Amino acid sequence: IDKNNLIRTDGKIFYNNRLPQDVPQLAVGILIDESGSMDGVRTESARAMAVILYDFCQGLNIPVNIVGHSTNSSKVELFDYAEFDSVDGNDKYRLMDIDARGCNRDGAAILYMCERLQKRPEQQKLLFVISDGQPNHDYYGGKAAMEDMASIVSLYDKKGVQTIACAIGDD
Repeated sequence: IDKNNLIRTDGKIFYNNRLPQDVPQLAVGILIDESGSMDGVRTESARAMAVILYDFCQGLNIPVNIVGHSTNSSKVELFDYAEFDSVDGNDKYRLMDIDARGCNRDGAAILYMCERLQKRPEQQKLLFVISDGQPNHDYYGGKAAMEDMASIVSLYDKKGVQTIACAIGDD
């Protein structure tokens, strides 16, 4: 409440009011780190978070895309669990396949998701990155990897894709 607007001659009380049916045009992407360091409780937590976000988006008819990522030798592997426009309606069940695998090149996976979100027609685009914060692959890690991810997030923030980091673990 804006206290300066409590007494107004036009009868309005609230500074900015939106009705519940005014759902914003929103698309959500969820990117899950499936590297080996996410094994055990971290994978279970990431899976639970993905299910909760998926259910939330489905309940509000918000298009959602859920992708896991890992590496296999020199290649980035992407596991598509839920598509924006699901064909078979079984996306929620595929989330149970989220698992710890190889290493991770987070920058490449974030770039992939940002590109997918940017192509969506919705006005607002939101990317959740669920990770333990340890990018690690051949010649990709430490400060250089963090700078790579930060530059991608910054570039796509200017293009309308907001990124939220969801940390799993205490490292």
